Amino acid sequence: MGGIIGMLLAAKTGSPITRLVLNDVGPFIPWSALYRLKGYVGGEHSFHSLGEVEAHVRRVCAQFGPLTDEQWRHLAEHSVYALGDGDYRLRYDPGIGDALRGHADAEFPLGPNILAGIDLWSTWSEIRCPTLVVRGADSDVLSSDTLDQMRERREGVEALELSGIGHAPALMSEEQIGAIRRFLLRP
Repeated sequence: MGGIIGMLLAAKTGSPITRLVLNDVGPFIPWSALYRLKGYVGGEHSFHSLGEVEAHVRRVCAQFGPLTDEQWRHLAEHSVYALGDGDYRLRYDPGIGDALRGHADAEFPLGPNILAGIDLWSTWSEIRCPTLVVRGADSDVLSSDTLDQMRERREGVEALELSGIGHAPALMSEEQIGAIRRFLLRP
């Protein structure tokens, strides 16, 4: 959701955003990708140990790319909060699950039925700042066709495509962090 919110904010007149980094998201997200993602978000499932959390995160986030055991553990520890009984629950905005299930409020900027797909091309055309798009080459959320269209429709769009990764790159490798750092610090 961060990339979508970033695009919406960057497109506003007078936006303070001077550079935008999008991690494997663009102005069009197909229904099939949303359908897959909705299976991972929602529900009140709890875990009895951090080991269970890590196993779950490794399974549902396998497309993040090759990570070390330490990085997987880091993701697991920061993906949950402790319940009073010693169990853990995933840490995320429950509204994301509602939206992905098509129960979005009429005021939700992506429309009342997000399962139709997300189409923000009109928003994309309003963004004026330089943009770096990081794409997992195996992503079903940001297709290579959508990335090509993003570059054709706007100037100042750079892309970093990462092989062997789907949605979404974990942004934990030096290659990924370094590319973003260079983009953000460029004069």
